[in-house]
Amino acid sequence: FGLQRQFKIVDDDRSRDLNLYEFKKAVKDYRLKFSDEQSAGLFKIFDRDASGAIDYDEFLRTIRGPMNKFRVNLALRAFNSLDKDQSGCLDIDDIKGVYDASNHPAVLQGKKTEDDILEEFLD
Repeated sequence: FGLQRQFKIVDDDRSRDLNLYEFKKAVKDYRLKFSDEQSAGLFKIFDRDASGAIDYDEFLRTIRGPMNKFRVNLALRAFNSLDKDQSGCLDIDDIKGVYDASNHPAVLQGKKTEDDILEEFLD
């Protein structure tokens, strides 16, 4: 199973984040040998915004750590190639310029428009 799938499985209340109870349960379910106190300390590390819950983004950032210089530069190049108006923000017009939905099966079958597919992609 993928990491995101595992995260969803341990999210018992389907809130899209893990509370301390779910986190501790996952630690035990995966047979990680941490005490309750250690699990609570680990939870605090993952809960970067101190909200009392760990969302998937916080989880990933903690697992992966900071991006190295190569990844940062690659992400910036990708962002800059999408930001056609160089506003520093990606808006729907920027994405429309590079996202081609004309060959999507639902468009070809006449069930959806290209704009419908773009909106689904952005959601």
